Amino acid sequence: MLETIAAVNQAVNNFVWGVPAMVCIIGVGLLLSVRTGFLQIRKFPYAMKVTLGRMLKKKEASDGAMTPFQAVCTALAATVGTGNIAGVAGAIAIGGPGAVFWMWVSALLGMCTKFSEVTLAVHFREKNGNGDYVGGPMYYIEGALKNNKYIGKFAPHLSKIYAVCCVFAMIGGWNLFQINAMTTQITEVTGGDKSFFANQSWLLGLIVAVITYFTIIGGIKAIGKFTSKVTPVMCTLYVASAFVVCLMNIHHLPHTIHVILAEAFKPRAMEGGMFACMLWGFRRAMFANESGLGTAPIAFSAVKTNKPVVQAFIAMLQPFVDTVIVGSATAFVIVVSGVYLQTNGLAGIELTSKAFGTVCPFFPILLTIMASCFVLSTMLCGSYYGIKGWNFLFGDTKLTTRTFQVIYCIFIVIGSAMNFKSIINLSDAFTLFLAVPNLIAVFILSDVVMKELRRYCKKYNVGIFK
Repeated sequence: MLETIAAVNQAVNNFVWGVPAMVCIIGVGLLLSVRTGFLQIRKFPYAMKVTLGRMLKKKEASDGAMTPFQAVCTALAATVGTGNIAGVAGAIAIGGPGAVFWMWVSALLGMCTKFSEVTLAVHFREKNGNGDYVGGPMYYIEGALKNNKYIGKFAPHLSKIYAVCCVFAMIGGWNLFQINAMTTQITEVTGGDKSFFANQSWLLGLIVAVITYFTIIGGIKAIGKFTSKVTPVMCTLYVASAFVVCLMNIHHLPHTIHVILAEAFKPRAMEGGMFACMLWGFRRAMFANESGLGTAPIAFSAVKTNKPVVQAFIAMLQPFVDTVIVGSATAFVIVVSGVYLQTNGLAGIELTSKAFGTVCPFFPILLTIMASCFVLSTMLCGSYYGIKGWNFLFGDTKLTTRTFQVIYCIFIVIGSAMNFKSIINLSDAFTLFLAVPNLIAVFILSDVVMKELRRYCKKYNVGIFK
């Protein structure tokens, strides 16, 4: 009886949080992809060229701004976190290996969505009272839609709704998920139930909260400097570690690819069928790479540039790196090692740790170090996004900013002691609420995106349109 109730509850959760997310991602992503002629595929090499060129430029950031390299690292740090380690593991444990394929599909469509979001954010950004660039969905919703004959009068309310959702998503989903995964992993490698942290995980949360607070009070430049040093190293180290695990199991790689593709369309009955498999793939992809959430554009708006489309090309690669490279690294390690067949109730970072541990006992310790760095950098970025939503609602003053920073850090301590399954549903709920107002605006403003793209292509002779 209890198993039946649990199954029904899971089905309801899948429908309530999964269906709207899947419809939004597919609908808006497909529309933008068609309108741009699948820009994310046709101009992928160009995006790589632009990104590498900008990242390698020796350029100092002005006060309150970031260099292009720092913006890329900050946006990547926000997405390349435990969502790629614990989130992907959760998708496989609950939705089956086939969920990975749908994460790839989501990332492909999300690349074009991310391109559009950043184009709008940089185009409609403003300067605050301190002379710093600020932007994001709350600004382009209000600034661009206020004269729309259909929803113009609702634009100010919609922008505030997004800002409220952003605050709650960062406080109630973002940092809770990240710190919980970190404390769980540290507890696991230090003895599990016998670990000192088994019943004292809040101490880890407190330590991270203090470190986070004293970093975020330095503003976006301090966050940018931290992520530009940590993110590239940790991403490279994590993918290299996953490559070692796959290399040690190279004879299982063909079967791994077969399982992922086969179960994407014909998953095992115990996983809830193809529908649940798709839902978990899209749910985790939305949380992992942020496409459609409008959060990364907040970071890119702080870059000193007069070329919105250039920043959009750079941002377009973020879902690819985050989901197709880092997320796939996690997925292949879990499937190629075979631990996904023996989850024993493991659904988060513990599953990933167990998969890494099949090759070498010290790998879980290395994973703990990498996950801790990922968690810290991701939470720093989340605090910046939350602050911008908070300031939009209550004003950009030192008092309002400090108030949010204290609340944000308190919730880090709270999240360190919560249950993983409670957090994953809570974070998905807040993520969906964040996506809806943003995707409505991106859908309506797609003409602006196309106008900016055509202007850029004509000026710089980029062959996209005939």
